[in-house]
Amino acid sequence: MKKLTTLLLICGLIMLSGNRTSAQDATSGKDYRFTVKTNPLSVLGGPFYAMWIVPLTNEYKVSFEAQTMSKQSIQIGLGYLGTSPLIQTFLDMAETDNDTTVKSGGFHGQLWYKFFLTGDDAPAGFYLAPHFSYAWVKMRNSADESQYVSASKLNIHGVLGYQVITKGGFALDIYTGLGIKNKSYETPEGEMENWLDDLNLTNRFTVSVPFGFTFGYAF
Repeated sequence: MKKLTTLLLICGLIMLSGNRTSAQDATSGKDYRFTVKTNPLSVLGGPFYAMWIVPLTNEYKVSFEAQTMSKQSIQIGLGYLGTSPLIQTFLDMAETDNDTTVKSGGFHGQLWYKFFLTGDDAPAGFYLAPHFSYAWVKMRNSADESQYVSASKLNIHGVLGYQVITKGGFALDIYTGLGIKNKSYETPEGEMENWLDDLNLTNRFTVSVPFGFTFGYAF
């Protein structure tokens, strides 16, 4: 997964290196004020991860960003969480006596407020942003609906990022930062409780160092 992510980032930067522009398109004079973005890799793994970075969920998400002032923008992200295509493979490989089949459903919401630091108008250039996100999912044993795991994750970050917008309106947003995260899990006694132990899932409040990227279109 890390190698694939790195390859995609390198390809994206190569594509953008010869075609970079600010929010004001030098050719058409178009003033970009909005972007719509996603990350296709989130279909493989969502915001919940177990030991060894095994994805528990996948995510179908979209983010919408709007310029509020010449150097500021607000971004909202929404996602639907389902069952990761990799989690069942991991469960089948785990040393457990039960045959657990998992199906999941949940949501993920994010909020950013970006302050742009360079000469480009929002939403292009380097930026600083407070970032808040909350995700919740319920993972059920499909053979017994009474057996489930509900999980929640809260993130609060300070983020530094860079968004490039090409002359054609293609957008690439890359960011990292520092903050805190709180993960919590709940389940009734039974097979799913053993499943938590298999994946080493415990309630945790820890320091968080986010890294992410999204692709999209500006208009």
